[in-house]
Order: sequence, then C-alpha cells, then structure tokens
Amino acid sequence: MTTAIVILISFFSLKFLYRRYIPVRGVWKIELSNVAVQNDSQVTIVDTRSYQTSFKDAIEQAYCLPLAYLNRHFRDIPNKDVIIVASDHVDKNLSIRLLKRKGIQVVGYYLMR
Repeated sequence: MTTAIVILISFFSLKFLYRRYIPVRGVWKIELSNVAVQNDSQVTIVDTRSYQTSFKDAIEQAYCLPLAYLNRHFRDIPNKDVIIVASDHVDKNLSIRLLKRKGIQVVGYYLMR
C-alpha cells in the first residue's frame, strides 16, 4: 500500500516537473526582429507576459494574452502559426503546451526579460 502511494506521488511529481521545466520539442527560439508581422502574415505573435510587464515594452501587432487568461481566451487567437513571447522558460513551456493541447500550431518563442 505504501509503495503504491510513493509511486503515485513520484509519478505526479515527475509530471509536474516535466510540464514546467522540460522544453517542448519542435519549438525553437526566434528573434522577433526577423519576423515581419503584417495583416496578411501567416504568423501571429501572442504575448503571454502579465499586462503590467507587456505594457512597458509593447510589441506591435501582438495579442496580449497573459498565461493566466490563455486557457479561457485561446479562441481569440487567429488560426495561424503562433510565436509565443514569454518572460521566462516556465511560462514559455506552459503556454506552448496549453496551446498545442488546444490544437494551435506554435512554431517558436521569444523570451523578453
């Protein structure tokens, strides 16, 4: 009985650590200066930083949708390839995994500190 509890706790701990700290395969770092976002562009930039942080150094043509609101408002993102802007690696990993689970194609990310 106790070994089953230990295995169960270990499983959920590893799952938690994996989702937060292991990078998502197939999603690479992209420099935003190389991405030209036009109205007819095939790429959408989604800024997942908090509103206070993203307001200070706003990115033109980016959808400001903080990680806390992403699950609720992911349908507002246009049906295009997505580039995530995040403040750290944990937010980046969680955002990418959530959007991929919802069927949105994430092609890259950019970290703003």
